[in-house]
Amino acid sequence: MMKPTTLAILRPASALSSSSVIARPFFVLRRFATTHQAPSASENRRRSVTPFNDDGHVPWTNLSAGEKTGRAVQQTFNFGMVIVGLVMTGGVGYFLYQEVFSTDSKVAYFNRAVDRIKKDPRCLEMLGDSKKITAFGEETSNKWRRARPIA
Repeated sequence: MMKPTTLAILRPASALSSSSVIARPFFVLRRFATTHQAPSASENRRRSVTPFNDDGHVPWTNLSAGEKTGRAVQQTFNFGMVIVGLVMTGGVGYFLYQEVFSTDSKVAYFNRAVDRIKKDPRCLEMLGDSKKITAFGEETSNKWRRARPIA
């Protein structure tokens, strides 16, 4: 059925009787945003859910078997990424502890060796005052000495 134009609505009734257009009041022809018509088949279709475009808005019960597989793949991948991140964070923490904070680390051995040198009277005879003995890695007020290149 054709939609009547404004010109067809304003024509006299005799002109309308010969055409296939049915005269209706103007307010009946208006379409509002709150229409109560059933959606057509094309309006009811949704995009299929894949592992790459799933945002979780479609309920699980409305998914087909392939779409459920896609959502499961996506969520398994996301969970795997979280687990990989946790394992890597734990690994970094482990190596940081083993190399810096542990009592068996190279840093701890070095600090103990420097303390023993500063307390040994034979070393103090050769090196001088223990307050003037510095070892690589100790804090210094000289910015160039702290930041100088190694090479």
